[in-house]
Amino acid sequence: MPTGSVRAGFFRAGFFRAGSAFVAWLVLTASALAQTPEERCLLDALRQAAPRTTVEELRARCVESPAAGPARVAPVPESLPPPSEAGGPVVGSTVGVVRDTPQGLSVAPVSRSKPVGDSPVRRRIEEEGVLWGERFALLPHRPNYLLPFSHSLDTPGTAGAAPVQRNEVKFQISFKFPLTPPLYDGRLAVFFGYTGQSWWQAYNSERSSPFREYSHEPEVFASWAPAMQLLGWDWRVASAGFVHQSNGRSGEFSRSWNRLFAEMLLDRPGPWWIGLRPWWRIPESAKSSPDSPKGDDNPDITRYAGHGELRFGYAGALQNWTLTMRHSLSAGGKGAVQLDYSRPTGFSPNLRWHIQYFDGYGENLLDYQTRIRRIGLGVMLNDWY
Repeated sequence: MPTGSVRAGFFRAGFFRAGSAFVAWLVLTASALAQTPEERCLLDALRQAAPRTTVEELRARCVESPAAGPARVAPVPESLPPPSEAGGPVVGSTVGVVRDTPQGLSVAPVSRSKPVGDSPVRRRIEEEGVLWGERFALLPHRPNYLLPFSHSLDTPGTAGAAPVQRNEVKFQISFKFPLTPPLYDGRLAVFFGYTGQSWWQAYNSERSSPFREYSHEPEVFASWAPAMQLLGWDWRVASAGFVHQSNGRSGEFSRSWNRLFAEMLLDRPGPWWIGLRPWWRIPESAKSSPDSPKGDDNPDITRYAGHGELRFGYAGALQNWTLTMRHSLSAGGKGAVQLDYSRPTGFSPNLRWHIQYFDGYGENLLDYQTRIRRIGLGVMLNDWY
């Protein structure tokens, strides 16, 4: 366990293989549209399953008939023992997965007074744990989305003499995978993550539809499950690591910076969650001349991109809202606000409509000094939670 069908279901839910941006989007979208009622039933049964539940038992609980309509999940038998009696401690296990399956990062001890999967961050960690032991399995990191209709109310500041359209295609690809097995009873793990953002002038035939900007953001970080409460919120994950961000260009358009960051994720029973991510920029030496390949390409980027990020999220039964705010602590510092909204498309439970609004500085590295107001419409393969 999990079987091939269950693995396929989770891949369609946003776990994907790295590759070409457009091939990845096409494959994932086609897979999401092909999910069957039986596979959806198995996913639901997996989330609700007690420890030591076998694949045969899960299949037996999924009932599908032409007269009854879509597959449904039968109730969990009352004879199954609670996790504490099934063998082994709850800490360090992924709820709903048999003990012999490789486990993911712990979500803290199970509360007997709260149902399993009762909060957004916890539910995400439980789902990730299913593929934890798979070699080369990629887990979703940040949202993966495609905005084919993205309009900027402001002209990019580094457009130069070449004509740049305000209508673009914007997309983001983000994944992570564990570098270590779960450590310290499943409470600690080290990850590699990658996020790529692209601004594509797809409708600009005068310039042969170039990619105006692409941002690479690899990171290495350790995550810990504190298993404690903070001001009435459950502190699910604490992380710390190193992140590099660059646009891969040279000369006057070269942009890059390195940071050390910390992050904490909190939620509570219900749909609300909070993410706080402060960072510190690693200093670089000044350039000897503007054309020098060595030295700091953007010495004032912290003033515009900020010293940290705060996210407030609502992960409801249908609608998801995420408010992201950044601000600089420097004198005369700038910042930005981004609001994301998503809901199911109706074509597949794993494909969501996505609306994004951005207002502020540092949307991308190329134009970090220019205030950009942008609204986009498209689809999302996975939300934050």
